[in-house]
Amino acid sequence: MDLSKRRFRWLDMILSEGALDLLESMKDEKPRYFKQFRELRNERTGRRYSPSTISSRLKELINLGALERAITKTGSGREVAGYRITRMGIKALELSYDYEDKLEGVFKKG
Repeated sequence: MDLSKRRFRWLDMILSEGALDLLESMKDEKPRYFKQFRELRNERTGRRYSPSTISSRLKELINLGALERAITKTGSGREVAGYRITRMGIKALELSYDYEDKLEGVFKKG
């Protein structure tokens, strides 16, 4: 097997800290707002993601096409900017579940 250096452009992005947590929090396809993302916690550290990390991941996921901006109206009619997962984002999330299962199988087999 050739294990020469490969570029993992897509994997690097999707595995960036917080990216999968953001996608997973939106898998019901309802718009989410920045304030809601502030409640997400890093499972590894137990700490909340910083506003900078959230902002960076949102921009990256939008650029990839995994998220889109969504403008909605509040009960009072005020427009609020939010984010919605796209079909590509759903597919990326589904693939990440598959890879997680496969990697778990590799490491549990030893």
